[in-house]
Amino acid sequence: MITVLIAMVCLAWQHGKSKALKQLLDNCEQQDATHIDNIFDLQQLNANLLDDVLTLEMDNAVLVDSINKLNK
Repeated sequence: MITVLIAMVCLAWQHGKSKALKQLLDNCEQQDATHIDNIFDLQQLNANLLDDVLTLEMDNAVLVDSINKLNK
C-alpha cells in the first residue's frame, strides 16, 4: 500500500515537473521568435542607415567638387 502511494506521488511529481518544463520551453520558443523578429528589424534598419550614409557621402563629394570649382 505504501509502495503504491509513493509511486502515485512520484508520478504526480514527474507530471508536474514535465508540465513546468514544457511551459519553460514554450516561453523560450516565444522569446526566440521575438529575438529573431528583432534581428530582422535591426538588419533592415542597418540597411536603411547604410543607404543614408552612402547618399550623404555622395552628396558630400558633390559639395566638395562644387566648392573646389568655386575656389578656382
